[in-house]
Parts: sequence; structure tokens; C-alpha cells
Amino acid sequence: MPLSTYDELGSGIQRAAGSIREDLLDFIENVSPTDTPLYNNLGQIKVDAGFVEFLEDTLPASAVNAFTEGAAATDVTNTTPSRNFAIVQNFQKHYWVSGRQQAVVHAGLTNMLSYQEMKNLKVFKRDIELALHRGSAVSGTNAVAPQMAGMLNLLTTNFTTVASGVTLTERIYNDILSLTYRTPVNIRETYANMQIKRTINGFSTNTQRFLPSTDRKAINIVDVYESEVGIQAIFKSRDQLQATTIGSIGNSFIAIDPDYFNVGWLRPAVGRELGLDGDRVRKMLVGELTLIARTEKGGCGGANFVANVSGAGA
Repeated sequence: MPLSTYDELGSGIQRAAGSIREDLLDFIENVSPTDTPLYNNLGQIKVDAGFVEFLEDTLPASAVNAFTEGAAATDVTNTTPSRNFAIVQNFQKHYWVSGRQQAVVHAGLTNMLSYQEMKNLKVFKRDIELALHRGSAVSGTNAVAPQMAGMLNLLTTNFTTVASGVTLTERIYNDILSLTYRTPVNIRETYANMQIKRTINGFSTNTQRFLPSTDRKAINIVDVYESEVGIQAIFKSRDQLQATTIGSIGNSFIAIDPDYFNVGWLRPAVGRELGLDGDRVRKMLVGELTLIARTEKGGCGGANFVANVSGAGA
């Protein structure tokens, strides 16, 4: 019987024994997403405490202003600004690499410690993005970690949680954006999951597209939408709530005026080496920040929608 290379393979795909060297290519392909659009787009400021307060005020409603000649002035009730607050959250990532891991030769990387640091930095930033969207405010104790409030919990005045089964339409989308007209904000950024983004792509706008027939293209993408309250940049967000299947409830979106929201850093993210406790290097990433909403009325949104995606259920 002739000797074949297959004789040295255990299962047809995995080498079991023999003289054939494995062919392990010298790269590592990471297929996890790393995009953080909300974090990237918000301005960043410095804060100086773990509990941050700031003021918000309003004008009295417009009223008929007419007095008779010689009328006496009367006392009125004056109002004072109200206090808003934000809770600073401590973000950390811990990792370690043994002395042997540092000494051996790896495929696709030259230094395991540097690789783990780069990897954890990406996860650290993704965790911040998730908190900016979905964080729930927790004041914290000695035993409970404080947490900041994210957009889906901060936006209350102009946020709509629809009844079960309501499909997002262009009219409903504009109805929600129009709620912000009562305040002098400029809503211009919408963050939506893929199902809501595809719904917006299908809005029946008056835009006409002219393409040469030779291009052989069909375009159904809306990244900029002119709404009732102004032009919206549409950003795909992996951290907005998304239904498990197309046609089911559970989708959300937010729309904001970014001038009214900031990432407030108490301590910028830094890498620190921990104490030596054996034949390994231990490190951590740590940073403290919060979401500053100068006014939560600077945004709007909705949740529990069914996406209106063409072909759903087909």
C-alpha cells in the first residue's frame, strides 16, 4: 500500500502523528466588532467627583401680557434652577500573562502581554459604549458598585415605550423627533440597531436616485435623513435593544442633540501593573467616567417597536 499524507492525519483535518509539520499561518483574525459610534461622537469633559451635579432651568410658559393703565405691580412666585446629577462608574479590565507565555514563540503575535493589553483596551471601550446606551443608575455602597445611567434610562420626557406589536413607521419616527420641538435643541444624530436602520432605509422619502444602467446597482441605504425637526445622521448601533427575530417586538432607537451630552472623565483610562505574586505579570486597565446629560430633554427615542423590514416573514 502506498504511503500517503492522509495516513498521518487523525481525522482528515487535524494532525495526529508523523513527520508533516503543521502549517499555522502567522496572523490572528479577530471577528468581534469593535465599533463604538456613540462614545466616539460625544464630547469629553473633566469631572471632579464621583457624584456630579449640574443645573437646569426653564422659562415660564408664554402668556397674555396686558395691564391696565396705572396698574400696581404684584408679587409673583419666582422659580430657581433644579439640580440634575450623574453617577461616575468605575470601569476595569484585569489580565495576566505567565513568564512562560512571554518566553515561548507565538504565531500571529510577538508579545503576549502587549496582545492582551490591546485586546482588553478594545473590550474596555465596548463596555463603555454599552453603558452609554443601556446603563441603569445605581448610587452604590461599600458592597455595591455605582453605575451611571445610559441614554435608554436617561431620556424620559421625550421617550416613548410603545404598546406591544406597534410597527415603526416614518410617521411614528417623526412624531417622536417632533416631541423635542418644545425645547431649543437641534436633534441631529439617531442611533439605531440594524433592524431599525433597515426600517429607516425603507422610508418613503421624496429622494430620487439617478444611476447609470451600466453601474448595475440597487441602492437602499439612508445614512442621512431630513426629518421634520432637521437633518439626522443615522448611526448603526449594536447596543440599542434589538428583537431576537425580524417581525418581533423589542427594538429601540435614540435621537440626540450631541451638544447636550458629554462623557465626563473623573480618571482617564490607564494601564497599571499589579504586585508580583508569582511567575506572571498581572496588569489592569482602570478608568472612571459618567454620561453627562445637561438636559435629558436634549434627546428622544422609543422602545418595544417591531421593525418594518421589507420581506420580513418571507
